[in-house]
Amino acid sequence: MIKSRRNYSYSKAAELLPSIISESLTDMARYQNESIQRGIDTQTDINNKKFTALSQNSTLPIRRRRGHGFTPLSTMKTGIDIGESGRDFSNSESMRATRIIPSKPNTMLSQVLMLNEHGVYHNEGFTSGGMIKGKTVPKREWFGITKDMKKGGTQYEKYVRITLTKIAKSLKK
Repeated sequence: MIKSRRNYSYSKAAELLPSIISESLTDMARYQNESIQRGIDTQTDINNKKFTALSQNSTLPIRRRRGHGFTPLSTMKTGIDIGESGRDFSNSESMRATRIIPSKPNTMLSQVLMLNEHGVYHNEGFTSGGMIKGKTVPKREWFGITKDMKKGGTQYEKYVRITLTKIAKSLKK
C-alpha cells in the first residue's frame, strides 16, 4: 500500500492569485513605459522603426529665427532628473510626459497614460494650425504597445513565464 499526502494548498493559491496577477500587470506597465521613453531617446517608434527626420522646409528655419533652438523631438527629451532611476516625466510638461497607474487586485488593470495633449498630436499625426498653417505632420508612433510587448513578443513571453512561475510557487505555500 502506498500512501501519499498533498503538499500544496489550492485555497492559499487562490488567495494569492489576484495579487500575483496585479503585480505582474504593474511590472508590465513599468517596462512598457521605460520602453516608450527609451524609444524617444533612440528616435525609434514602438515598431522599432526610426523616426523620419524633419524636413528643412518645415518648422526648423522658423524655430531658428525665433531662437527656439529645438525641434519637437528634443522637447520630448526634457524631463526632471531623478538620479539613477532615470527621469521623472509624471510632472513634466514634456511632450512625452506619462504616468503609470498601477494595477490593484480588485481592478486588474494597469495603465500608462500620456499626459501632454501635444504628445497625442505627434503620436497620431495632424494638420498644423501653428507655424505653417495647413502643413501635414506625419505621425510618430512613440506611444503605445511596443513590438516586444505584443503577444508573442520576447518581453511579453518573459512576463507570462514569470507570472506562471509565481502562480506555481503559490501552490506550495
